[in-house]
Amino acid sequence: MKLLYFSIIVTFIYAQGRYRCPDEIMRDDRPELEMFYESPSGHFLIHYDTSGDNAPDLLDENLNTIPDYIEEAALAADSSRYVLTQQMGFTQENDDADGKYDIYILELSSNLWGQTQYESGESSFIKIRNSYDGMSNFCNNSNDLLWLTIAHEFFHAIQYSYRPNSSDSYFRELSSMWFENIFVPECYDFLDFVDMGSSSLFNNPNDAFDHSTLGSYGYSLSLFAHYLSTVVDNSDSQLNSSIIREVWERYAEGSNSQTIFNSLKDILQDNYDTSFPYVWSDFMSRNMFCGIYDNMDNNIYYHDGQIQIDPPNFNYETSFENQLETYSININDDRVSFLGIDTDQQMSVIANFHEGDYYLWSGLLFDDFSLDDISGDSTFDINLLEESSKLFFIFSNMNGEESISIDFSINIDGCTDIYADNYNQLATIDNDSCEYINQLFRGVYPNPINLGTDLLVFDYISSSNKPIEISIFDLKGKSIKNLSPILVSQGINHVTIPSMKNLPSGNYFLLIDNSLKLRLTNIK
Repeated sequence: MKLLYFSIIVTFIYAQGRYRCPDEIMRDDRPELEMFYESPSGHFLIHYDTSGDNAPDLLDENLNTIPDYIEEAALAADSSRYVLTQQMGFTQENDDADGKYDIYILELSSNLWGQTQYESGESSFIKIRNSYDGMSNFCNNSNDLLWLTIAHEFFHAIQYSYRPNSSDSYFRELSSMWFENIFVPECYDFLDFVDMGSSSLFNNPNDAFDHSTLGSYGYSLSLFAHYLSTVVDNSDSQLNSSIIREVWERYAEGSNSQTIFNSLKDILQDNYDTSFPYVWSDFMSRNMFCGIYDNMDNNIYYHDGQIQIDPPNFNYETSFENQLETYSININDDRVSFLGIDTDQQMSVIANFHEGDYYLWSGLLFDDFSLDDISGDSTFDINLLEESSKLFFIFSNMNGEESISIDFSINIDGCTDIYADNYNQLATIDNDSCEYINQLFRGVYPNPINLGTDLLVFDYISSSNKPIEISIFDLKGKSIKNLSPILVSQGINHVTIPSMKNLPSGNYFLLIDNSLKLRLTNIK
């Protein structure tokens, strides 16, 4: 078991019940409808009634005796098949003995959008609603909803050609929800499912990727497919992405014991030289910024749907009653572990990490947003000078489950120990009110430096003439050297520290007058 010691020094300065299609492997008889229309390609037969409950809108603007709704369904079927099989390279579906594929237009229950039913002879057929008016919170064009639903359901028919299995329903829905938005990119109905139900991804962000195999959970996973096809595959267009197809192909090649999740992990490793723990932790970290940006002009978003939704429902620490809080976190390779701090006061954070086989991301949620891969870093420090800042860490294990101990050291009594950013800001403090005063600050410079030969300079703001004490500590808090007091005057002082011999190379902190920590790197 590998242990991670993590010290943070903190100084206060779905509408339920809505579904798109149920689990698909069923044995219902095919509907019997009075009419059918052959699609322009000749491949699809669209079955419908002209009267009764199953009849669609019979509007026929081109006066060819075929309801426009039926013609639209046929065009959507032809188009989705062409895009999936000819443009994106997916295998063809299994047809009936007549070489045709049947789609039935029906009155379906109020929440059911469509259904693809697999039959014992390896063929399948599709049921589609006779109206999509008012069905979506994210797309108000009922014709677009007809198109994306046919695309969604027809992709299910293709998936059955790879392998029929009821234990992969979540990945079938992940794939079909992903494709429908590629096929009809102006419709964002899939976003409605990200946090709609109790099993949705954003309501269970700590759970394993395959913690549920139900299709209702898979509805919420389509964002991950968009991440895979844009960030991992890095295609110029998702229409040219092959990663989802590669997963289905690997799954079809595997034995009966091969799961769809194992196929995904194999493809990431073999074809993209990465791993599921890495991409999943990167994906979940990016989702923490959902709803923050109003455009794609950033290096975090992978889909513009992130603009319209809230982030995952992780829990943040918001109060610290003891000076030392200790937590234990299990870090796995099929999920992420989360650690977050949400405060309405100013604080400084210093974290020290021991080596371990884990991925680690840090993120700051306030005006100055940031997301960084800090895997392998031994230290992390930040000054949270704004109120209502959120800081989070997201972990994922490289090599399986490990129990990782994380220690928090939290100082909540007073407001004198301040961490100052090395590059652009100095935080000083009014000890009477415990409020920060921000000034422009260059930090210690040059940095890095050879302290054995060069002079070290830093800026210090003082409210009076006085001597200041300067000490040097290593990253573990061990005192290395105490320097002679240096006299400063009221205002901004450019303080020069003479060269110091015999100080080993490495990272250190300058502790100035017990009120300011500056980080520096000594090189030789």
